[in-house]
Amino acid sequence: MNQASALTGLLILAATYLAAVVTFILGGAPQAVAIYLGGTYALTALAAFLFSRGVLEFIVGVDRDIVFFVVLRRVTDPLLALTAPITPGFLMPFAVSLYAAFLFFFLKLFLFGDAYLGVPPLFIPLYLSVVTLF
Repeated sequence: MNQASALTGLLILAATYLAAVVTFILGGAPQAVAIYLGGTYALTALAAFLFSRGVLEFIVGVDRDIVFFVVLRRVTDPLLALTAPITPGFLMPFAVSLYAAFLFFFLKLFLFGDAYLGVPPLFIPLYLSVVTLF
């Protein structure tokens, strides 16, 4: 079996973000809007893939070789490798994917906020508060 690397996870994350930003720019969105919406959509999509994998692993099992599930594992294995250093070791295999999905969704809220939930980007106030301390 091929071991996924965290570097591949970073490349998937960056490629997904760039594809989303380019899609919004080509769609006519202003650049600042495309940057925020691209990040929101990219991180939400990756969280949805990880959540889907966790649910499928819970219902179907980890060792099934259904074509869709094999492709989903190949896409999400690098993302799981990216979050592996901060994932608790006691989690069951399906829960690892659900935990990683939560981390990606939390990262989305932290960096870009959520317009639907009314959550502002938390990175900007946090950054300003840290900068004003020094």
